[in-house]
Order: sequence, then structure tokens, then C-alpha cells
Amino acid sequence: MKKEIQAVLTRLKMTEPTLIQQETRTSILNGASCIALAKTGTGKTLAYALPSLEKLEKGKPNSLVIIAPTTELAVQIRHALNPFINALDLTGITLVGAGNRKRQEDNLKKKHPEVVVATPGRFFDFFSANRIKVNQIKTLVIDEADDVLEFNKMELLSALGQNLTADAQILLFGATESEITKQAEDIFARKFITIDVRPKQKSTIANYFLQIDNAHKIDFIQRLMRLDGFKGILFFDSNQTMMHFAGILAHTKTKFGILANDFGKQNRAITLNDFRVGKIKLLLATDLAARGLDIPGVTYVVNYDIPSEFNTYMHRAGRTGRMGAKGFVVSIGDDHDFRDLKKLLAQSVKIERVYFAGFHLSTKVPRKKEIKKQDINEKKQNVAAKEKHKKRKNKNKGYHPHYLKRKEQK
Repeated sequence: MKKEIQAVLTRLKMTEPTLIQQETRTSILNGASCIALAKTGTGKTLAYALPSLEKLEKGKPNSLVIIAPTTELAVQIRHALNPFINALDLTGITLVGAGNRKRQEDNLKKKHPEVVVATPGRFFDFFSANRIKVNQIKTLVIDEADDVLEFNKMELLSALGQNLTADAQILLFGATESEITKQAEDIFARKFITIDVRPKQKSTIANYFLQIDNAHKIDFIQRLMRLDGFKGILFFDSNQTMMHFAGILAHTKTKFGILANDFGKQNRAITLNDFRVGKIKLLLATDLAARGLDIPGVTYVVNYDIPSEFNTYMHRAGRTGRMGAKGFVVSIGDDHDFRDLKKLLAQSVKIERVYFAGFHLSTKVPRKKEIKKQDINEKKQNVAAKEKHKKRKNKNKGYHPHYLKRKEQK
């Protein structure tokens, strides 16, 4: 390993490589094309980035191209790489649809970056305009490969991969296997080494089911927010359901943020920062908007809707329990939802019923006396909260994130 990279790792206190980093390093350095599968939050970004950066030659533009499915993930990857790019005296840029196209084009022309991190749409925009040439690309990384290949620019990515030079490599990284990764050799017309470390990785996530009918979901979510150490992402199947729920939640004085693709880059950035620093402890999101996000300290993932796909459940679950931390995935619904969830997870994930026990969750069924005591404590808390609001003389009828306010004024 280059001394510049080692110095950054030491400074960041990353002294021991994770399993996926250990298992993929030699193959990537040797120029092999790889399909690499590892659980979310186990260091995949640096697994492909460090050996790829180590091989880069200064002054060779667009040598390393990293494709990510969303703007947030692309920006996150670039931030993770920046210390290493700077230490190696290289240049990196980010190309995303939400950014200023003219500025990005100028950066490509003037900076001649060795490292390009991009979303598929913006990448092919510049590629088709001949700003990035196929023979420049020595390493093509597709992060969250199952998602990018399933939903975005499949034919274009296939053509790009097949037209790379013979000495170029393709790295497909993800947390879940799909038909796409299984067919990678046909899609890209080349041989791949598959490195799957998931069976060796221990899970630190508890998977729970909390039974409730639709009418009381909002009450249970507010109770979840009062649990010790709660910092959570609430997942919805659709933007429409999420915005309907947000409208109701906004009138309960509950502080929350919304991660939606149609709110614009700046609003999403503000929301994510507020969530990271603890100004809000609940983030509402859809699957696409939160794909691959690495937010430190997320303790809970809550499924408002039961996912219809196993991979969707696993990607949601991967937002918590990152890098060996303890995490909880709580799915809420009725008996039908519980049956559907057990069928979905089958033998792959152990799911348990869970109940409120004070300020934490328990798999033990509470006795009637305990339930009564909890109810009394809940009432006391609610009375205290109402008194607090009265003292503030808060005339606002509810809490409204800034982007909801603007929508209401239209």
C-alpha cells in the first residue's frame, strides 16, 4: 500500500481493513473484473476505492469512473475518497444531474480529473458529448450494482463495458445478488471473479415486528421516537404515501425531515445535515432516495410499508447497524403484514414480535400490570409536553419542514 494512503488511514483511525477490503484488494490490484458482495455498512466504498486509487497514474484523465444510483450516494462516495485523492495529489470531480451542468463541464475540461464519480444520467450526458472517452477509462466501478443495472441506463452501461479496452477492469459492488449480477458476464462480455463475503459477516441488527392497525401507526411511530437512543429512518413504498403521512405528522409538533427526489439538491442536503447533527431524529424516505446512504448513528429503520422484495428489505435494513454497531429494524402492521413479512424473509432473516417496555422494546409479552403502568407514564409525559408548549405560547398549529411550508403557500 502506498505510504500516502496508509498515512490517511492512520489519521482517520482506520487501522484494520474490513473483510470485504481484505478479500478484494489483491484481485483489484491485479486488474481483475470483480463482482463483490458484502453486507451494507461494512466498508465497500474503500474496498474498491483504495486499490483503484493506488493504481492511478497522475495526469491520466477519467481513469477511474465510479457510477452510483443517486446524487446523495455519489456525493457521499466523493467525500469518502477526498482525503485519499488529495494525499495522492490527484483530482476528482462529481457529475450529478442535480448539479450545475455548465460548471461540471468546465471542471471536466479544465481540471482533467483522474477520478470521476457520477450518476448514470449525467455520466452518459457527457460521455455522448465526447467529454469522457471510452479509451480513457481504466477502472469502471458500479456501486450498488443491482440497483444501477436494474433501473438505470442498462443498455448504455452494457455497451460501455463491452467497449472498454482489453486492459480495463469492471468492478460491480453491492449488498445483494440479483439476476443482473448473475448475468454480468453476458452483459459486459467478459469474465468476472465473484467475491461474496456475506456468509462470513456477523449481523448486529435485530429484526422486529410491531403489530398495529393503520389508524394507530402515527401513534406508534411517535412512541418509537421516544425510545432511548432513537435516531431513525421511516421507509415508505411510494412518494405519495410518504407525503400524505408527512402532512398528518406535521400537525403533531413532531420534528422530522423528508428525503424526496423532487425537493431539490439543496433541500435534501439541508435535511441530511440536520439529521446527521441531531437537529431532527426522524427521517422520512423512499427506497430510491435513501439508496446506499451512510449516516452515522442510525439506530432504527422503521418500515411503514412491508417491502414486496427481499432485496428492498435488506437495503433498508442496511441503513442501521453499520460498521458493527447495534441496530434495529422495526416493521409495523397487522397480522396479514406479519405473515407477508415472514414469507418474504423465509429462512434468511429471523423476525420476532416486539412490544413496548418503557423506553425500549422487548420480545416478552408485557403483563396487564406493566401495560397499565406504561399507559400512566405515557399520560404523564403527554401532560408535561402540553404544559411545555403552553408556556412557550407557540401559536404555530404544527411543525412544518421548510419545504412543506413553501408547498402550502402555493
